[in-house]
Amino acid sequence: MKMELRSQKIELQSNGDMVVEGYVNKTNMLSNVLGTARKFREMVAPGAFASAIKAAQEIEFLAEHDRKQILSSTRNGSLHLEEDEQGLFMRATITPTTYGKDSYELIKSGIYQNMSFGFRAIKDSWKLVEGIAVRTIEQLELFEVSVVKNPAYSQTEISARGIELVKDVEVPDEILEFSDIINQNERGNQFMVQEMKIEKREMEASYEQELRNLATTTTGQAVVPEGVQGEIVKRMEETSPAFANARKIPSESGTLKVARENDTVTAGFFGEGEDILESTLGFTHVELKQKRLGAATSVSNMLINDAAVDIVAYTNDLLGRRVAKTAEKAIFKGNGTTEFTGIIGDAEVKVVEATAGVVSVDELMEMYTAIHPDFLNGAAFYFSRPFFNKIAKLKDNNGHFYLQNGVVNGKVVYTIFGVPVHVTDALDAGEAVDQTPVVFANMAEAYSIMVKKGMAIQQVTDTKTVLNGTQLLVLDGYMDGAVVNPQAVVKMEVKA
Repeated sequence: MKMELRSQKIELQSNGDMVVEGYVNKTNMLSNVLGTARKFREMVAPGAFASAIKAAQEIEFLAEHDRKQILSSTRNGSLHLEEDEQGLFMRATITPTTYGKDSYELIKSGIYQNMSFGFRAIKDSWKLVEGIAVRTIEQLELFEVSVVKNPAYSQTEISARGIELVKDVEVPDEILEFSDIINQNERGNQFMVQEMKIEKREMEASYEQELRNLATTTTGQAVVPEGVQGEIVKRMEETSPAFANARKIPSESGTLKVARENDTVTAGFFGEGEDILESTLGFTHVELKQKRLGAATSVSNMLINDAAVDIVAYTNDLLGRRVAKTAEKAIFKGNGTTEFTGIIGDAEVKVVEATAGVVSVDELMEMYTAIHPDFLNGAAFYFSRPFFNKIAKLKDNNGHFYLQNGVVNGKVVYTIFGVPVHVTDALDAGEAVDQTPVVFANMAEAYSIMVKKGMAIQQVTDTKTVLNGTQLLVLDGYMDGAVVNPQAVVKMEVKA
């Protein structure tokens, strides 16, 4: 019999009557990196355990995967296995044999802290996530669950009993080939960096040539082509999830009015010959005006001469990140005059109140249910760093953390209630009255940003920079943002 083993550290609960319970495995939750020759991560799809339990004639609860030490079994009902919304849950009444009593005391005292299950994968699928293969087990055959002290030692012992363990899962060739392509590109990039360092070209001359390629105007301003402008916006989106998820509306000139629906249309039942009540569909408007957003940095000529780096690419990256952080803060806290109109200051955005000094998931669940169900797909939580640190420590009654990790849009992110969690420095700590530590929103539906074309990098050369031996680079652009759909966003406010 070929069998795979998966282990994880858990916290079994005991009630003093030889009964233990806990989760054997969490579904839709990525494992640690597995494999020896070929590395991969793994998760079990929802429904896989339920089907396996239904199909199995008998599943045993063992100590250290030893068939001679059966603690309980589904055959006589002493072992209960079920799959719920979190994963495979086990409740076992341990048979009071000598080794059964010993195992129970070891579980109760905390010496046994790992659960393991033996299975055979019937159907699985693979994909590449952030450069590593991820396996999703969709169907499996469940043989047994075991409590173990040392998972690695247990694998050695079980092999000695004549059971063939699958130690290296076969990763599909197409996944490996795609991973090799990525690795080759990364090695190629490293080689290019090394080549740049060896070359030690004169960076100042190259820098000036690159600026000339940007087509400077008569005022000395370097107008960024559309390709470079796109790179800056892309860097802003990578730095700020809130900015990335908000809807972008390009604009050439003038102000922009975005319709905000003011739904006063009512429906009803009417008898024959009765007139259906006529209502007028009304809209209010959010007016987006251009507001200047920018950042500047100076680079010394000595740095340009000594460092083998692409100064233009470095400057785009640095200024893009600085502008992104400023834009993100304006999305949440903008004053609406010289900045964006922020979510926190919008009176039409729903509010969920929290008590100062009290941290619980109840308010988060209230926020989750507060926005319209049509907008849940694509919604995300935005936590301040101090509030995130508190929520990360909360556990349910079974000792499992509420905050989990999962794959969203091909990236591994934190999740709670199945939706992504982003951490931002733009929100409050949530420790004082009237602070806002959390926003829950479908940004694509709730918030719109007008982006004017013509973002520019300007090289400033004046007497001061010449005397200082520096180069001053300025990035500026014109944007504005506001809430356009209050039904798709809710905020938490701390009250006394």
